[in-house]
Amino acid sequence: MGLASLAPAASADTIVLTNGRVIEADRAWFEGNQLRYEKGGGVFGLPRALVARVDSDSAQGGPDPDVTRARERLAANDPAEAVKLLQAALARDPGSLAALHAMAEAQLGLGDPRAARETAARAVRLDPQNARSHALLADAYTAMGDRVAAELEYRESLRLHADPDVERRLGDVAASPTRVDGAAQFRLRSDGGESHPLGPAVLQTLGAAYTEYARRFGFRPLDPIAVVLQTEAAFQDARTPEWAAGVNDGSIRMPVGGLEGTTLGRRQVAVLRHELAHSFIAARTGGNCPTWLQEGISQWLEGGDPAREDAGLAAAARQGTLHPLLTLEAPFQTLPAADVPRAYAESLSAVAHIIRRRTEAGVVRLLNALGDGHPSEEALPVALALSYPEFQKGWEDYLRALAPRRP
Repeated sequence: MGLASLAPAASADTIVLTNGRVIEADRAWFEGNQLRYEKGGGVFGLPRALVARVDSDSAQGGPDPDVTRARERLAANDPAEAVKLLQAALARDPGSLAALHAMAEAQLGLGDPRAARETAARAVRLDPQNARSHALLADAYTAMGDRVAAELEYRESLRLHADPDVERRLGDVAASPTRVDGAAQFRLRSDGGESHPLGPAVLQTLGAAYTEYARRFGFRPLDPIAVVLQTEAAFQDARTPEWAAGVNDGSIRMPVGGLEGTTLGRRQVAVLRHELAHSFIAARTGGNCPTWLQEGISQWLEGGDPAREDAGLAAAARQGTLHPLLTLEAPFQTLPAADVPRAYAESLSAVAHIIRRRTEAGVVRLLNALGDGHPSEEALPVALALSYPEFQKGWEDYLRALAPRRP
């Protein structure tokens, strides 16, 4: 992709990728579904879907006049006209934060907090370090009555930039007597019809994990999550495939047969955290997520040990017998039973390698890219600046370099 050299140059065009990376080029142009650009005497290409916008020096003469006029209409309490102007501005430059911010304000002014939430969330994905984007997303959540999500976004905005007005709005949300916690985002029932003694502990565990995941992922599922306690199914207290421990088919199904008392054990907590991670991933990606990534993230969040898996996979990497990650995109139930434990181990190891190379933010960017509809082959370059083969090779090289385990 010609991304090796990104040093600023005396260039005429600036290419902004959907993952926020910037390429300075001598000139750029579109050919069909490709962006072509010239730099340093060479010509390079990118899929058009990976490009947020192209800025030319000649076009950088000041703020978009439609955004300026939209701001004037907002000041005059005319959000409907502001929306029309901003639609034109965003058609020319879909990655304009100024236009997205004004659009979210206009949508809130029209009493459409759901549209404002989508617009502000789009701005957050474009630049997660922009405090204004997070504050607007919090405003939208507040208007929708979702005080938990609003508090998380206000806190993130203040972490990025101190603002007395945002601090006041955070205080209003946090101090509200109607504030709900993470446990309120679940609908619990028992398949036996009667309440189960473990119900309160299940809700407490899921509620705490929900608040944690919302902070780490930067979003939350829009709808409450159903949780079913399966009284006739025995809990398997062992490291087994997920469908033998807990199941997530849109609802979290937790086997509790044979479990007594009112306290969850370490393994039950891990299973609940694992299945809740699936709910978050499904909500963010709409199902457009490879199985290895789903399972790797879920194991990581449940508290899995990547170092143990890496040590077990090192020999396979040296022998060249690791599964290519592309072959682990389908559900693991389709694999031979003997391959399933290896598939889970590889999944956690691969996600740990993403975090090692790109930090936890890389995982979030990858989920965001998948949520924006990119297929996995495009999402990896967008989020990680690595193609599938490049990531696979880097991961395998890391495993091969590990010291052999002693008998």
